[in-house]
Formats: sequence, structure tokens, C-alpha cells
Amino acid sequence: MKKVFVIAHTHWDFEWYFTRQDARIQFIYHMDEVLRALKNNVIDYYLLDGQMSIIDDYLESVPENAPELRKFIKSGRLFVGPWYTQVDEMVTSGESMVRNLQQGIRLSSKLGRSVPIGYLPDSFGQSQDIPKIYNGFGIKNAVFWRGMPKEKSARYFYWTSDDNSKVLVANLRNGYPVGVDLMESSNYSDLLHKISTDTNVVNLVLPVGGDQRPVDFNLKQKIKEANDSQDEFKLVEGTYPEYFKELAKEKNLPIYSGEFVDPSTSKIHRGIYSSRADLKMMYDRIERLMTYEVEPLMAMARYHGIEVKPGIISQIWKTVFRGQAHDSAGGCNSDETNRDIYHRGEIALQLGLSLKGYLLRKLSSNVTDKMDLFFWNPTVSSVTKVHKIFVITKNPNFELVNEKGDRIEYQVIKQDKVNRAVLRRNKKEMVSDYYYKTTIAVMLTIQPTDWTGILIKEDVTDKNIASKDSTLIENEYYQISMNHSNLTLTDRKNGKVYHDFLTVEDGGDEGDTYDYSPAYKDWTLSLNFNDSVVKGIRGELYNSLSIKGDWLLPADLVERSKKQKNKKLKYDLQLTLEKNNPVIGVILKLTNNVLDHRLRMVINTDINAKNSYSDTPFGTIKRPVIDPHLKDWKDIGYHEEPTSIRPFLHFTNIHNDESSVSFVGLGERDFQVIGDSFNRLAVTLFRGVGFLGRPDLLRRPSDASGLQTRYVSTPDSQLQGDMTFRGGIVVGKKFDPSKLQRVHNLLSVDDLFYQNQDIDKFTMRVQYFRINKNIETLVHKSLVDIKADDLVKSSFTSTTDGTGLVVRLYNPFKNTLKNPGSISLYDNCNIKILDLNNQVIENGVDNVKEYELSSFGPSEIKTFGIYPIK
Repeated sequence: MKKVFVIAHTHWDFEWYFTRQDARIQFIYHMDEVLRALKNNVIDYYLLDGQMSIIDDYLESVPENAPELRKFIKSGRLFVGPWYTQVDEMVTSGESMVRNLQQGIRLSSKLGRSVPIGYLPDSFGQSQDIPKIYNGFGIKNAVFWRGMPKEKSARYFYWTSDDNSKVLVANLRNGYPVGVDLMESSNYSDLLHKISTDTNVVNLVLPVGGDQRPVDFNLKQKIKEANDSQDEFKLVEGTYPEYFKELAKEKNLPIYSGEFVDPSTSKIHRGIYSSRADLKMMYDRIERLMTYEVEPLMAMARYHGIEVKPGIISQIWKTVFRGQAHDSAGGCNSDETNRDIYHRGEIALQLGLSLKGYLLRKLSSNVTDKMDLFFWNPTVSSVTKVHKIFVITKNPNFELVNEKGDRIEYQVIKQDKVNRAVLRRNKKEMVSDYYYKTTIAVMLTIQPTDWTGILIKEDVTDKNIASKDSTLIENEYYQISMNHSNLTLTDRKNGKVYHDFLTVEDGGDEGDTYDYSPAYKDWTLSLNFNDSVVKGIRGELYNSLSIKGDWLLPADLVERSKKQKNKKLKYDLQLTLEKNNPVIGVILKLTNNVLDHRLRMVINTDINAKNSYSDTPFGTIKRPVIDPHLKDWKDIGYHEEPTSIRPFLHFTNIHNDESSVSFVGLGERDFQVIGDSFNRLAVTLFRGVGFLGRPDLLRRPSDASGLQTRYVSTPDSQLQGDMTFRGGIVVGKKFDPSKLQRVHNLLSVDDLFYQNQDIDKFTMRVQYFRINKNIETLVHKSLVDIKADDLVKSSFTSTTDGTGLVVRLYNPFKNTLKNPGSISLYDNCNIKILDLNNQVIENGVDNVKEYELSSFGPSEIKTFGIYPIK
């Protein structure tokens, strides 16, 4: 007889076609029922969807119920955690996932215990790195539904990552709501046989619950009826921890590896990668701001006498996690919900930028030497780069002098004469008081986690590097020129010339917020830069090429079907080159006034690709340019066409033995390798659609996703108006994922600088108000210096208790890295090996200033706790 563990649960979408507020009110009253059912022993156990965000909101509204909640959690009857929100794995970075789990485990542990199950029942695809992320938190078991390919159909299996991490998986092939049939039907035998296919195990799991489903008070009665009606299965109320103990005893479970993004048992919605691009760019920006700037700056500031403020850091991250929740991250929501998500992001972004600005100002406030301008390096490696900044002076001519007294060359990009006269209604009464705001480029080397200072000398002979007008720009790596309608790129290292190397593709999108789908009567246009206005700035340090114009496009699907073009879409493309920098900077500004279309930036190469490459949360993945089931997907019962639209987080690449071409993104999330020879790398900028869900798409010929019986109009998802896309293109001989992650880091970090001056008191919003000097005089402290070029420096922050520093590194390669490098420290320190929850798992070494890194296995993550000895 097979044993069936019946798991009472609810799946509680944080928000969806309804708002967070709608869900919050319903959850408050839902919890009354949950607590009553547990108190009266109507149910033995209950799972609160593996996420703490809904409980966080609940306890803010009903704090008096915390003791009751804690009682049932501690007794092992109510299960909470480990996530703060259930993420959509394919569009969420590794560091966000880590902090999400840290927050969820911390809050659930405060209430008694965190359920040690990796629970993501509805994520649209499973990342290859999830087992190693879970193992990093001591989690050995996982539950999910979507994504398994036809060839990997077992319900229960072990799932491994490249680093040999492993979790035992219960795959809910029939979905997390499958157990509703137990409550609403008496055909128990059919249900039990349905959940026992594709497996030989004797221990099965039956989740009983669904979207915002209320408590089933008659669960015990229905279990008894099911047991009395047949003799093949014995149903018992159970829990996932109890179930996995029994499942682990099963013999010969298969072992699978890799990512799971196939629509075999359910829709997988690859189109969410580019749905609501505005939301994805907003939350990506906050995530990068916190990971690469604010957290490192705060960690550094502590060693300059400024206290860490973990509360505000947590507050901002919670907003990020809510915006990266399943459905929220996908953007497949009502317009009202998406407006709320965007507004929350705006507030979090303001908090993060204000925190960064304050720290830069405070750190620069107590200086003994004559210095006006301060630059900070928040990374754990030395950085030599061109900084593009502005300086405020009373005179148009000035010199820059470094700490050694040497003059520094700089390039003037732009200079504005600004009048700070006291305002009067009658402008003739205003007494002019002019100053100069000068945008400059200056090349500096800054030591790891340290700063450099510059003195501005005014009223001197102008000796800066001149900028020249030009329609050709170049540096040591590239030359870019505009010829009629085409951009030509010369790779000066390879000696290759790429004509028409950058174009844009416009096509119809008759899909919905879940999925891209081409129009039934589509017309795809390849757009160049014909009749554009081209202006360039050429200099020794900084070069830019500005290309402005209009693309004539179909206004909507009706015009597209008739092959008519009556809408002008304005664009402004800026390409930049900097001295000694192998990255072509890309900024594309658009004013979208076209409906139901997808716009992609296309990089045209000489590579006939068979595979594409991109990053994952903590690794790199190789994928075929043609999905294996593209031709037979209907025959094998897939729920949508497995188009080779692929996700990426930071970079995407195609390469061969001679050439490598990469795009490094700052919020863009999907790409596809296209062209007859698969030589074109197409990165989706955005797609505009007008409905939450639509039925019978070309790519998804079935019921509408989301709500099957109602059209929900989403005009905001047409993304009308101004948008800005940023990134970088890297062309070279060799694909190096570690260097591409470094490029992403440098693109993500703004030029962190602050000028002590009282001429313009509005360079920051609160600069008008005075602050006291920092209690410590500013001195140089290069806290951590990591020399390990092949490793990705993923995170630099403070330890949970504030007594030390945390550095996370990982190997992006599929091979072992022996003797990968070293760590140099400012002070004598104790070094501990931490798990992903920042808990010590190994002692490491004590009282050292130099530390040699041991080998990193394929795709291995290591986290180091660095504790200075006082």
C-alpha cells in the first residue's frame, strides 16, 4: 500500500490582478480561520506558502496575534519560511535571492522556526543554481511545479548543481492545487492514481490548497472517506519535513541537473522575461545600487566612524523582494497593481540614493589635507577607469591636483555658466552671481575599498584635454563610425570590421503580459539610422557618438496587418568609448507611441552560433540556439511553443574559436540568437501589450493565462512614453564570464564622488542643510584587496552582527580553479568560512593580513567572514 502525505496549505499571491492591499485584507481574515482550525484541532498542520512577506504585513496589522502564531510555529504545526517572497528565479539575481532567504529565515526563526524546505511551487522556471543556493542555507529538500522537460518526467528525484550541491525534489507535476479534487470530488481513486504516475515510490505527496484558498475545515473527514473508498493508498495528514524523511529512504531515485524551463506539464511563460520592462529596469537599478554601492559604502563607512544602519538596509531590500515576487517580477498583473509596484520601487530608490549621497558627504567632511573632490571605490579590487563627473567652480578655468601635488589631466565634455542670483519677480532686479558647472572626464586609479582626493585650483591657465567634434570615435580597442545609415565597428585587437554592426528590429506582439507572441498578420521591420542627426565628441579620455532620428512604424496591429507605417518613434542612441576600456557604452532613449509591438536591439556578428551563453544567479549556462522541441512541441503535448527566447541577468554572449561578442545589460532580461546563420544577437528592449491574458496565441494556442473567462485590459503595459535603456557591448577574441561580470559591476557603479563646496547647495537634495563633520579624520584604509581575476566578486558587505565584513566569491567556470588568488587586508584579521546565511561553518585562519585562496571547484561559491582584531 502506498502512503500519501496530505499537506494542507494555501498559495498566497502577494499581488496579481488584485492589489497587495486586496490580498492583505483577505489574509488577515484568512489567518483567523487558520488559527481557529489549529486551536480546535480541525487540522493538524498548515503551510503558509513558504514566504514571510504576507506574515510581515499581517503582524504589522494584527500584532496582538503574534503570541498565538509563535505558539503554533514552535510546536511544529504551523509552517513558515524560508523565503521572504517567492521569487521568479529566471529574472532575479543571485545576491537578491540570498538576501531574500536571509530575511525570510531571520523573520521566521524569530517566530519559532523556519521550515527547511526550498518551497517555490509556482515560479515560471527553475534556475540551475537553486540547489547550491539552497545548500548554502542548509536546505536539502525542495518543492516546485513548473519547467520539467519531457525527458525528465520523474515526480521525485535528486537535483544537482555544477558544484555537486544536491537537493531532494518533490515535483508537483499536477500543480500545487491538485488536492482541491480531494475536497470537491468523491472520485478519490482517479485522483490518487493521477498523482502516482511517473514514479515507483511508495511515499507520495498530495498538497491540498490553492490560490488564496480558505481553510478546508472538513479535511479530516475527506481523508477518511478517501481511505474507506479504496485499499491501494493510505492518506495521512502530514508535513513536508516529515514527508521528505520518508522520501529519502526510497531507492534508485533519478538524478537530474540543469535548469528546467520547459512547458511540459504547464505553461512556463518565457515572455515574462521582457514583460513590463519599466518595472524590471527599476528594480534592477535598486538591486545594483544596494549590492554594488550602498552596502559596500556602509561597510567601509563603519571603519571611518560611521555606524551601520541595518534597519534602513532591510527596509529597502524588503521593497526589492516584494517587487521580485512571483507575478510582481513578471509584470503579469493589473495596471493598478503594477502602478503600486512601480511606486514602491520609486520610494526605495529614493531611500537608497539618499543613503548613498549622505555617506559620500559624511565621509568627505573631515579632511586635514587641502582636498575638494573625493572619489570612492566600493569594490574589493583596484580600479583604474575614466570617471565622468561634474565640478562646481567660480572660474571657468581650473586645475586638478592629486594628493601627491601632481597635476592631473582631464577632458572637458561640457561647461555651463549658471546664475545663482537671488530670485526676484522682476528679473531686472536680480543681481547676477555666476558660477560654472563643468562636466569632465578624468582617469584615476583607486585602491580597493578606498578613496582618492583631488584639490581644485581655480583661476589658472586652462590646460585640460580638448574635446573635438567628430562623427568617428575610437580608443585602444575600437573605432566606430557612421556612414549614411549604417554603423561600422572596427575591432582594433582582432583586425575585424563589422559593417552595420548595430540595428534595431521591430515586430508585432499579439501576446499578453505573460507571453510574447507574433501578430497573426505580422510585419517585422529591420531599422537602421537613416536620415539621423549625428554628432560626436572625440577626446583622449572620453568619446561619444550621438545619433538622433525617427523610425516610421505601424501604429498598431491593424496598420501592421496592412503593412502601413504612420507613426514616428523618436530615438536617441549614444555610443561611448573611454580610454583603456574594452566596453562600448550604449544608451538608447526612446519615446514609444506605438501599440502591440516588440523592439529589440540587434548586434550583427560574423559568428555562426550553435549555442548561446549567459549568466545565471551564480554561474554561467550554455544553451542551444534552437530548442530541442521546437518542431515537435505540439505532438508531445507542450503547453506553448518553446521558442528560444532566453533569460539573462547580467550578460549574454555568442562566440567561436576566433571571436566573442557580448551584451552586458542593466535591466534588460531576455535575448535570442537569430538570423539564417544564427549570427545575430537580439536583446529585447521592451514589448508593449494591452491585456493581462489573451486566448489562442500563435505561440500558446490555449486558454488565456491568468484569468480564463475574463479579459483584463492593461493599457499601461503598452509602455507609452519615454524610456531609457543602458548597457555595454564587448567584442574580442575570447569569452570570459568573470571579466563580463566585472564589466557589469563597473557599469553598475556610478562615479562615486563628492565635492566639498558651498557655491551650489543643490547638487544633492539635502545639501542645503549643514551637517557636522565626521568624528574621524579621513585616512586611507584599503580594507580588503582581492587579487583573483578568474573569480567573480559577488558581494561585499557587513556581517550580520556588524563586527566584520563579508566577501562572497564564486567560480563562473565549469572547471576547477587551482590557486585562484589571494586576499590582502588592512588590519590583522580572523577569517571564517560562512554559509550563505552568514553563519560560520569553518574556522579558517586567525590573525593574518594575507590569505591565500584555496581551489574553487566548478561553479563553487565561497563566502568569507573577515573580522578585524582590535
